[in-house]
Amino acid sequence: MANRLSDIKACVFDAYGTLFDFNSAADRCRDVLGDKADELSAVWRTKQLQYTWLRGLMGRHKSFWDVTGDALDFAMDTVGVSDGALRERLMGLYYNIDAFP
Repeated sequence: MANRLSDIKACVFDAYGTLFDFNSAADRCRDVLGDKADELSAVWRTKQLQYTWLRGLMGRHKSFWDVTGDALDFAMDTVGVSDGALRERLMGLYYNIDAFP
């Protein structure tokens, strides 16, 4: 077994959605979002991925953090939430999202 592993040069993990629960930020804001938490989280993640793909195809790179914020702005608008303090809270929570058990 040791010989088969000796040629490994790198290991790659898909962190978001595999190791880290991207829904945890919105879950921890259920006190403010209520029933909108699940929809906001779903729209946020979908738009985050779409923005990443589109910007990559267009050659208009932005950092993952900027894309995450842009996607959150879209998601909040989509679910009808306009609250700057909540946006900052969600972004702060996303910076430290929970790992899956």
